[in-house]
Amino acid sequence: MKKTLMLVLTVLLMSVYAFSEVKIGIVNAQEIFQKTKRGAQIQKELEALQQKKASELQQLQEDIKKLEKDVASPALNTATREKKSLDLQNKRTQLKRQYEDAQRDFQLQSQKKLANLERELIPLIESVGKAKGLTVIFDRQRSGIVYYDTAIDITADVIKAIDAKTK
Repeated sequence: MKKTLMLVLTVLLMSVYAFSEVKIGIVNAQEIFQKTKRGAQIQKELEALQQKKASELQQLQEDIKKLEKDVASPALNTATREKKSLDLQNKRTQLKRQYEDAQRDFQLQSQKKLANLERELIPLIESVGKAKGLTVIFDRQRSGIVYYDTAIDITADVIKAIDAKTK
């Protein structure tokens, strides 16, 4: 019994010692994206893509408005009105498809650019972590962390490192 108790106490003391050696860091990837030069560059590229897609859709919407006015005109004969109504339906279908395609393309481009940024960040985060002697680093958004002491947040250091590399 005494040996078992000593063994349990020894294991407990060793585990306390082992856990005391773990140094944890937290990084906020969303903040890095928002505050770095590279993140700002990606945001500008995505905004430009979004504006380009919006202007393409706007031209189609103007065509639809013109066709709606033409179809509503009492001066049209039945055959012309039917043709314009069919054109109107086709334009609306085209608008819907282009809108869906634009959304899908924007999402794909956004995911691709963010994945590339993440690939650039991982080595920088690791080097900051190693320099600070950290054992493990968690991403604030992905880890489900509710509370942490800001002293373990290395986000600012990572932002400095990526901005120094981006120049």
